[in-house]
Amino acid sequence: MNKPMIFAIGDIHGCLEKLESLLAACDTVRGSRSARFIFLGDFIDRGPRSKDVLDLLIKGGGGRDRDFVCLRGNHEEMLIRAANRDRSDRDLMTWWGNGGEATLESYGVDDPSDLPVEHLAWLRSLPLKTSDDHRMFVHAGIRPGISLSSQSGEDLLWIREPFLSSEEDHGILVVHGHTPTRNQKPDLKPNRINIDTGACFGGPLTAAVFSDEIVTPLFFIRDSGEILTPSE
Repeated sequence: MNKPMIFAIGDIHGCLEKLESLLAACDTVRGSRSARFIFLGDFIDRGPRSKDVLDLLIKGGGGRDRDFVCLRGNHEEMLIRAANRDRSDRDLMTWWGNGGEATLESYGVDDPSDLPVEHLAWLRSLPLKTSDDHRMFVHAGIRPGISLSSQSGEDLLWIREPFLSSEEDHGILVVHGHTPTRNQKPDLKPNRINIDTGACFGGPLTAAVFSDEIVTPLFFIRDSGEILTPSE
């Protein structure tokens, strides 16, 4: 019982209120136990409060036995490219067309290169994946048939197929987001778990809760505080 609980949180997309509510629900569940929070990327765009979401994540766990691990998503990648001084018009418009305008509005600027230097530096520093003994946490997924150590950054950030339909044993449980589930519930498969439940499209923000003792999630928590068992 002294080992930290692990909370993996899906795509936030600027939904600050849902993030704050979910963190509070997770804190209630963990009680006095320490916790590791793994955020699977796509913190920004589409929703109204991207700046505030990044402010919260950059501050970290707040010294309450909470460790924050933040991974890069494809939306962070698009913003990084759009904010570069040597960007192409395509880089800028690709990000803009995928919800970037909402991020600019949250900062009150007209150009992504005008975002705070410390925010852009933090985004550029984000890793693409993290792992423990049982699970690999990543934004989009992995390419089946390729060793975990040889996965490309492009796939880790962007892949959907053939990953989503693959029944291959990857040698580790892959915990990911990126593809909103149609029923707004986590998608639990023998080889992967998708916890992007469409927070920015009216769905909940969801966390999968793990322990060191078993590979699969103990349960899921929604930002409303509702708890789902893996069979639901």
